[in-house]
Amino acid sequence: MTISRVWPYCLAMMVAAPVDAQLPSNSVPVFIQDERVLVGTYRYVERADGMKVTVRLNADRSALYHITSGEADADFMRAEGFWTLAGDVIHIHNRPSPVRLEQVPNPVRDPAVGLSVTVVNADGTPAEGLGATWPESNGLFAMSNGRHSASVEELGNAARFSVVRLSDRKVLTVVPLGRGGPNSFRFTYYPSDVEPFDIPAIALDPRADRLEVEIGTAYARLDRVRD
Repeated sequence: MTISRVWPYCLAMMVAAPVDAQLPSNSVPVFIQDERVLVGTYRYVERADGMKVTVRLNADRSALYHITSGEADADFMRAEGFWTLAGDVIHIHNRPSPVRLEQVPNPVRDPAVGLSVTVVNADGTPAEGLGATWPESNGLFAMSNGRHSASVEELGNAARFSVVRLSDRKVLTVVPLGRGGPNSFRFTYYPSDVEPFDIPAIALDPRADRLEVEIGTAYARLDRVRD
């Protein structure tokens, strides 16, 4: 997956861009029964400043999300990844670079809790964007300041727990738990150079001739490009 390093700047700029958008969108998505109808190229052009948004959904599930600006079509953001369809929402994903989570040796037993998980970056700062979960839990719990703890009652008889990246639900590690054994764990996190993202889009008609695609915190309507 390749993505321009100007993406955070692009995200801020898109909020103010004069696109054909709603905040939030009030469009009603159309459920697409045959995913093949989505294959194609879609484009939006803002004639006032020359901003152009192009989305390409390919038959092999690869995808392109490209924003240019000005008469010279200067790259504002370019991402190549893959697309999926879940219900009536199209998801355009990138392919993030490798990520690593290393358990610090010698976990300990803390009788005051059922489970304690602490994750820091290599420089010692609290890790962000992670969560913890275990079988029979009530959900995926986002860590606060790189930490999460659960009571004995909350943990129940769980025999393992997982640390998960919240943005794409990637499981970074699964750690076994033993009755009476260690329950306080520390990890060092080495995040991806390019973090994952998920750009949602919806079809506005049964033939998918028009898509509404998220741009920053706005939504632009892209028309299918016919050859």
